[in-house]
Amino acid sequence: MLKTPFAPAVRWTAAVLITLLAATACDDTGARAATVPADRVTGAWQAGGGTALTLSADRTFTASGLDSGKLAGTGCPGGDTGGDWAFFADDGDGLYMTSPRARSGSEIGLSFAEQSDEPCRLTLTVVDDGDTLCATSDPETPCDLGVRFTRKD
Repeated sequence: MLKTPFAPAVRWTAAVLITLLAATACDDTGARAATVPADRVTGAWQAGGGTALTLSADRTFTASGLDSGKLAGTGCPGGDTGGDWAFFADDGDGLYMTSPRARSGSEIGLSFAEQSDEPCRLTLTVVDDGDTLCATSDPETPCDLGVRFTRKD
């Protein structure tokens, strides 16, 4: 029998703490996802190099430059484009997908009106308590594309 110097309660507490730390960990860019209400993300955002995005309260968006620079490999339509946006939410069956009914969230999905040649792999992760939207192609790693949208002045 394997003996351990820790009592069962201590081992259980340590396992819970390790799980909680892993769930709240930052990615290697230091970005931490933040859950915010929709009114914290509506408005005009820019990422430099002519890349811009406007999220409207009616859940539509307009964008430009989503096919340039570091975003070129996402497969998203380029130039001036638009469509609908929504927060990702659990649909009740354990599936995590965009929901037009979600009033808050930490990840935003874009649904383009214009079709592209390949699926658009771009999600916006809300970070910095809602002050930044990070472009990501992997929801597990906020900001993996290295593009951060900040509010236009």
